[in-house]
Amino acid sequence: MNSIFKRIFPYLPSLRKGMGMALLLLALPISAQSPKALKQARKMVYTVQTYDAEGNVLHKGNAFFASPDGNLITSYALFAGAHRAEAIDAKGKACPVEKVLGANETYDIIKLQTAPVKNLVSAPIDTTAQPERLFLPAIGKEKGIYDEWLTIVNTELAAGGYRYYTLHHAGGEALNHRPLFDDAGNVVAIVQPSVEADTLLYALDVRYAVDLAVKALSINDPTYRALHLRKALPADTTQALVSLYLATDHNDAALRAEVIDEFIRSFPQHREGYLSRAAHHIALGTDSAFALAEEDHVQALAHAEDKADEVHFQMAKQILSVAIDTLRQYKNWDYARALAELDKAHAVNPLPIYTQQQGDIYITLKEYTAAYEKYMEVNRSDMGSPDTWLRTAYIIEQRAEEGDVELAIALLDSAVHKATLNPHPSPLTQSAPYVLERALFKARHDLHRPAVVDYNLYEEMVGTISTDRFYYLREQSEAASRMFQQALDDIKRAISLAPQQPLYLLELATLNVRIARYADAVPILEVLVANFPADLDCNRLLGFCYIQLGDKARGVPYLQKAAAMGDGNAQTLLERM
Repeated sequence: MNSIFKRIFPYLPSLRKGMGMALLLLALPISAQSPKALKQARKMVYTVQTYDAEGNVLHKGNAFFASPDGNLITSYALFAGAHRAEAIDAKGKACPVEKVLGANETYDIIKLQTAPVKNLVSAPIDTTAQPERLFLPAIGKEKGIYDEWLTIVNTELAAGGYRYYTLHHAGGEALNHRPLFDDAGNVVAIVQPSVEADTLLYALDVRYAVDLAVKALSINDPTYRALHLRKALPADTTQALVSLYLATDHNDAALRAEVIDEFIRSFPQHREGYLSRAAHHIALGTDSAFALAEEDHVQALAHAEDKADEVHFQMAKQILSVAIDTLRQYKNWDYARALAELDKAHAVNPLPIYTQQQGDIYITLKEYTAAYEKYMEVNRSDMGSPDTWLRTAYIIEQRAEEGDVELAIALLDSAVHKATLNPHPSPLTQSAPYVLERALFKARHDLHRPAVVDYNLYEEMVGTISTDRFYYLREQSEAASRMFQQALDDIKRAISLAPQQPLYLLELATLNVRIARYADAVPILEVLVANFPADLDCNRLLGFCYIQLGDKARGVPYLQKAAAMGDGNAQTLLERM
């Protein structure tokens, strides 16, 4: 009992049992009494034939057209490994399948679009009736093949509200995916896969197949990824754009190309298709691919409508991606060209994001004054944020002209202030990172006492700090400001958080030496020398401490060892003794 129905409804095994001989009489040959509306039913059943990459036939199966414009319904399983397919009518006339419109592997259903078919016989679809019996047309002219009425013995809801029928009829692969009709000649259901041993037939509501459609996320669905045939995109432009954006970020270059080409075929007037294809060509990195990208840029601009600024902006970013890559250069795709495209975008629509991109290019070119001016434009716009003020401070720091330290601090003050304007989750939480950045900036420029003030303010804002590096950084500024007790406290906190960090131990020893606590420094230095016997600083400091404590016999060898390794300071100490 390996039908799809058994896999989906395992709780209904009784439907396959207990059927008496009375039911066996319900399916009778009625070829001579078929209603007039059903006379065309035989013509509505087509054959679908699939082929592998070399053109060899893979599978054959039943199919039918669900619309006059070439929507073909058939078995998903027939397309395993298929690179090409065609629908064939009763007279042997074939038409090629163009693309997949929807698919479901569980119910073994696929909806396809074929090329235009002359004299296509499509099946009218029933969407409302709930018949008591369904018509199975005979296919072929062999003796003993009849049209039949099949009695529905059970109807369940499946697949999100669609009907799933159980009918009295022996199964068999020859019936798989055949359409079943009502009295008016409308297709109601599709026969589900079965084998000769089945004594019941199962059929899925035809509406399920008709409603199948690719969705925005289908490009990542294994059901679709397993198919080699071209896949359609959602008919809705917004949903199709989602598919396009997902594809452009995908690692599979073949998938990217397939989706991009399908988008351009489906939406030839939309700029995004051409911009995406340009990016795909640029990723290939050859001159011929760059030339194709240029052609796509022209097409994107031609279809920009009222979004020309967006096209110029995307072009600028794509050109910039080549300009910054020293291994991929092409014609005049340089920083100047990228800036020119941004100027065009800005002229159409002066958005701050275009100005910021210009500023970023000037940073790359180390033209810091120009970058500063662009970023100040951004700061004065509604796009100004703590981060843009912070980046402006970094630009001025890189410029390093007279007065720029004071200017950078003022910019950092603005970043802190801007952050305090955001109440969520709290002004202190928002502004704390920028206070820390201001402290680090001050420390880099030897403004250590002001830096300590900001470090303290940061700690006050965030509360408990469990990062050893923070205490080490503050200790450095405290030591430079001769705030030795605070420095000792902070370096000990850093050690408590990272006891195996030798840098912190050496810093503690050095602090003790600076304040003449030689006895406190010696045990720390002995541990360091034992672990790092070739370290010049540890040997020199340990020797110096012993001498200061009046133990030259123990101190001199450490100084001599450091001097022998090239420590000039140790040699000077030895000469002064």
